[in-house]
Amino acid sequence: MFPTYVEHPRNVKFEGQDPDEKILLLLRAHPVTNLPWVFFVLILFFVPFLIPTIATLTGFNLSVFPQTFQIIFFMIDYLLIFSTIYDGLLYWYFNVTIITNKKLIDIDFVNLLYKSVEIAPLHKIEEADSITAGLFGSFFNFGDIAIQTAGAHVAIKVKNIIRPSIVADIILDMAGKPLKQLEEEVS
Repeated sequence: MFPTYVEHPRNVKFEGQDPDEKILLLLRAHPVTNLPWVFFVLILFFVPFLIPTIATLTGFNLSVFPQTFQIIFFMIDYLLIFSTIYDGLLYWYFNVTIITNKKLIDIDFVNLLYKSVEIAPLHKIEEADSITAGLFGSFFNFGDIAIQTAGAHVAIKVKNIIRPSIVADIILDMAGKPLKQLEEEVS
């Protein structure tokens, strides 16, 4: 439904795509990277059910609070749950890296009002290093890729993608090929 590693995706376009440009690879962060906000949502969901139990155990009487305060607390809690889910899903879904036959595009979606797009032409990519760190990264095979380009351009860092060593190898293989050869292979 929401793939994280797609070779030659169909029906996918991006802003600024050239007519003869073909998408070779579409990447998103590994789904396991969503666990922190999912865990936070689960805690928020169970808080209203745990408060009466904790109040009973500590001897605190919740009836001192008016019913409207309790309703407002529940509303705030569930609005916080909804906004955390909405923000987490948008952040995960719209942070993508696209590799075409001409360039690498890294789109970092920060929030509804701000996004960062970094573009590196393939022929200017000199180095792509994969970094896998931690227990989850090693177990689920995800990590970061640091891409260095020629000239004064800043390095691009693609975060939390699945199969980072394979993707780095694909990027370096494509960066080493002449543009004509890439166009012929994709056609």
